[in-house]
Amino acid sequence: MCLASKYPDAIPLKDIKSESIVEALLLTFSRFGFPREVSCDLGSCFTSNLTSTFLEKFGIKVRHSSVHHPESNPIERFHRTVKRLLKVICLENARDWEKNLPAALLALRTVDHDTTGFSPSELVHGRNLRTPERLLFEKWAEPEEENSLVTEYVFELLNRFQKYKELAMEKASAEQIKRKTWYDKKAISREFKIGDQVLILATHKPNKFAVNWVGPGVIDQKLSDTNYIVKRLDKKEKSQIYHINMLKPYYKRAERVNLLLTDKRDLEVEENDLEIDYPETHHTEINLEEIIQASELEGHATEEDLKKLRKVLNQHREVFSNEPGKTDLIEHDIELISDKPIRCKPYRTSPRQNEILRAEIKKMLDLGVIEIGESDYVSPMILVETIGREPRPCIDYRKLNAITKPQYFPLPNIEERVERVAAANYISVLDLTKGYWQLPLTKRAQRYAGFATNFGCYIPKTMPFGLVSAPFTFSKFMAELLKGCEDFCVPYLDDVAIF
Repeated sequence: MCLASKYPDAIPLKDIKSESIVEALLLTFSRFGFPREVSCDLGSCFTSNLTSTFLEKFGIKVRHSSVHHPESNPIERFHRTVKRLLKVICLENARDWEKNLPAALLALRTVDHDTTGFSPSELVHGRNLRTPERLLFEKWAEPEEENSLVTEYVFELLNRFQKYKELAMEKASAEQIKRKTWYDKKAISREFKIGDQVLILATHKPNKFAVNWVGPGVIDQKLSDTNYIVKRLDKKEKSQIYHINMLKPYYKRAERVNLLLTDKRDLEVEENDLEIDYPETHHTEINLEEIIQASELEGHATEEDLKKLRKVLNQHREVFSNEPGKTDLIEHDIELISDKPIRCKPYRTSPRQNEILRAEIKKMLDLGVIEIGESDYVSPMILVETIGREPRPCIDYRKLNAITKPQYFPLPNIEERVERVAAANYISVLDLTKGYWQLPLTKRAQRYAGFATNFGCYIPKTMPFGLVSAPFTFSKFMAELLKGCEDFCVPYLDDVAIF
């Protein structure tokens, strides 16, 4: 597309290899001549050695648009318009879109453009193309043919070009000011310095719940007020150009501090206070500032209230732990409807994934939630990796769940729980540390829940994630644990709301 006249052209290709791109460019240049500058995206077919050498030999300057910022290249808007036209034409006529492409291009070349006020054909040829409507008009009106000398026609054409150019530039300038005014109403002036850490907007997400920002990256170079070269810290790929709208500042979280409690303090208990049996813990990892920041209390509470909260959290720090406890009130059992053992081979994993699994297995062994062993029931362990989150090991219990006798306990209704809590003035939310791992398994369930990796077999000692009846057992346990507290305490799996 010509950026000045908005004249479009399209050539259907079987592939987008560099050879095909060069042949298509030669065909286009044979019609309109060699341009001084070409604007394109960062596709491999445009950045390859063949394409770069071809354009350099003919003295053509290449300008690449920034990553995932189509506003800098009008060809993206042209693609959407062509697709809509082809969709309509293909529904009415043949379904071969490449045969209907000339008709779509004719429509785009003869219609007035909003930016220039003229059709692309008028700015390129000096007059509009003869469309079917024009042919029908000539058939009805039968206008007289104008006989003029060649020199008169050439001078008239040059004057027409000059007039079209002035009017188009005036219209484009007015349209540009209008669009800039509307865009700047919500625009905020931002700037990054070299060395600043930033997050990058993720345009391609595996699902709607995936994180929108990836990174962090470091500003390596400033190209203009809106374009920056960013070097990713989490990838080994080369630096890329990003528009400032794709970036936002990255703020590093406060580092966690491990606290070692070596003595028990006798706290003064007032008359109306409840006595809490603190669990026995060894290393408690908490960060009071992170708790306050995650709760977004700084914008709602005063500094005096935050001081009181810090005092309460520090006074009862024994109840906060990153290590799961263990209850003796209930055990999760598994009953099968078939005696045929389940034996599944471990899934194939890469060396990098094996290292992650080894580290997670070591943590589970240190916490005492699993042990090394053998069983005639073996399910494979997999590593689930999602963008923006740490890799999470999971056990594929689908075959075991298929032969498990289902248990039932009414799961809490989240909407009903929210309605009850919403009327409260103050709400405290507790998140249990790995709640499933705090429920032990029976000996029979440990045998059935065995799992394997590429480097060994293991037996769970506590309830793992993935068992079909695990949510019912945990909901039953929480209901029994908080029995009598329903008026001010509402559980939903491992989350507890106190109001």
